[in-house]
Amino acid sequence: MNEKVKMASELFSNGRYCSQAVLGAFCEEYGMDREIAFRVSCGLNSGARCGELCGAVSGAVLVIGLRYGDYKEICNQRTEEFMNTFKEKYGEVVCRDILGCDISTPEGKAKFIKDDLFGTICMDAVINAAQTLSDLGY
Repeated sequence: MNEKVKMASELFSNGRYCSQAVLGAFCEEYGMDREIAFRVSCGLNSGARCGELCGAVSGAVLVIGLRYGDYKEICNQRTEEFMNTFKEKYGEVVCRDILGCDISTPEGKAKFIKDDLFGTICMDAVINAAQTLSDLGY
């Protein structure tokens, strides 16, 4: 496990959301203060609280934007590259599909807690997003 992946894992284990953990592990390399990164990405967890785009994926896309945001075409290409690579493992980038439940519903939230999906699937998604970024040269 490389340093960025380890940092993302530790941030997540220590109470940061998936989006915060991924962005927080990479942000300083691209000129963003970690505390600002935590604030900016806070609302992206749990698919922006409605089970949509996985928070770990959202955090990774923010990292890509930090690096390539001045170059729209390159940023778009690198985002697509990340998404395709992430999908190879999960088949999806949508939070509720990755989890197998919709945490924006009471039933889905109960399943999420009961099955400890935070500590299993979400942790794996954070590690995979950070590893994918690392593998792609971030």
